[in-house]
Parts: sequence; C-alpha cells; structure tokens
Amino acid sequence: MLGLHRLDHRLGLLPSGDRPTDDGAAGGLAQHAGQGEDRHCFSEEHDADSGHLQRLESDVAVAQRLVQGLEEQLDTETIDDKLTHGLSYLSGKMTGHAQTLKLEHGDRLVRLDLKKLTIVADTVEGITELLRIGSGKNHVGYHVATHLALHQYFVVNSRPVPRFLMLDQPTQPYYPSDMAKQRGRLEDIALDEDRVTVTRLFELMHQVVRDLSPNFQMIVSDHADLPHDWYQDSVRYNWRNGEKLIPTTWLDDNPTP
Repeated sequence: MLGLHRLDHRLGLLPSGDRPTDDGAAGGLAQHAGQGEDRHCFSEEHDADSGHLQRLESDVAVAQRLVQGLEEQLDTETIDDKLTHGLSYLSGKMTGHAQTLKLEHGDRLVRLDLKKLTIVADTVEGITELLRIGSGKNHVGYHVATHLALHQYFVVNSRPVPRFLMLDQPTQPYYPSDMAKQRGRLEDIALDEDRVTVTRLFELMHQVVRDLSPNFQMIVSDHADLPHDWYQDSVRYNWRNGEKLIPTTWLDDNPTP
C-alpha cells in the first residue's frame, strides 16, 4: 500500500507533504478515486447542458426566421405591391371579358375600385361607376366578368378561396316574358343582338372553366337552353316539363299546414 502511495505521490495525484501511514495511504487512494468519480459526473452534466444549449440556440434561430418572414409579409411596401399587382391583373381580365361581352364602356379600362367597392370604367369623360352605366344587361355582364376575373386570379395565384361559383339566371334581362323564360330558346329573345350576347355570355363562362380546369367549377341555373353542342354537353339537369329542382312528391308527402 505504501508503494502505491509513493507512486501516486510522484505522479502529483496527492498533495505535496502528505506522509500517511499505511491506513492513510489507503484512505488517500480511496479519496482520490472518489474525486475521479466527481469529475466524471461533472463531465456528464456539462455535456447535457451543452446539448440543451444547442437545442435552445436552434429554436431561437427558427423563431427568428419565422419573425422575419412575418415581418416581410406585414411590410407595408410589400403589401401595397401585392395589392397593386392583384388589381392590375383583375383589371386586365375584367377589361378583356367586358370587350368579349360587348358591354358599354368595355372598350375602355375597366377595374375594381376597392375604396368604393364597385366596378368603374376609365372613360374619356372621366371615371364612370357601374351605377351610372345603367342597364340590367350591363350590370349582369360586369358582375359576371368581375367574378370570373376574381376566380382566375385566385386559381392562378393559388389563393385559399373555394374554387366554386354559382350563378342564378344571368340571362333574365334578355327574356321578355315568363313563357319565353320557360322555353329558354334563343329565338324567344326579341333582338338578334341580345341572342348573340346570351351566347357570348355562356361561351365566356364555358371558356374560363375550361382554362382553369380541373381547379374551378361553375354551376349556372338559367332559363336559357342553347342548341350548341358544347352547351348541351354541359347540361346536367333540365328542369322542364314537370321536372323540378324540388320534386313534387316531396311536397305531396309533406303538405303545408
């Protein structure tokens, strides 16, 4: 045991000047062994703290990148640029659709006024709002043109808006009587020009749906019954001659009190 103590002493593992007895040498060796265990435990704790710190630093870096991304999205200049781009895209599509439908002032720049939330045309005389344009035919045409332009923007730019549009009787201003509406034939429309306009209206809707397919769907309930093959191929239900959206049997089974 004394030899072990002396070996330890020469290596500097025991304090200088220690002169333990045999028992003391054994005790000193045991004390040294205990100190080694303390250092080993401390090393493990240090490694654990270091790993935890690295994870925290990684979390902070991720959070900083997230904050930076959100700040960029909320940046006023960026928002204004995106809004300007979106309105410019809409204006181009709306103007093109208005020209296709031969709407009043459709040969001018047509756009969406977000401040007044209306459709306007930049005419030679100045800005003309939809209410001043007049005519039910123009109102229907501009509304259809705007809805189509909006959905074109939503699909092309992958915006989180349902890819679905339903219109009810967009040709109502063109049919002069209830009997004409019931038949829905083009020849029931009095003016040749109106017949052409109704055809253009459905051609435009059909073309936009085809261009955006399969990412956009339209449902149109209308009196019109055009003879064209592309139109008839698109008809899913024909509620005429006793066929109705709500079957009469439902009403018979559930009479009104």
